[in-house]
Amino acid sequence: AIDGTSASSPAFAGMVSLINAKLKADNKPLAGFLNPILYSSPEVFMDITEGDNKCASYYAPCCGGFDAGLGWDAASGLGVPDFGKLFELLTA
Repeated sequence: AIDGTSASSPAFAGMVSLINAKLKADNKPLAGFLNPILYSSPEVFMDITEGDNKCASYYAPCCGGFDAGLGWDAASGLGVPDFGKLFELLTA
């Protein structure tokens, strides 16, 4: 099974690749360094406010982890990107 950043990083990279393909096709600059625009655009993410990323195995000693909460948190970061909104933001 794949979960966590092993699943989310390639999925997000694929989204950015599709956005860059559109930008290139439109002769616009590629997306580049995204952190400033992502952190200033919470509306393109679904905020995860419940849950945690603590131990996934039953009966395993706790390995730490973090709780989800409002806004950015160590468990879910900025949240789940809405590709349509992200696409619109970065290709406008």
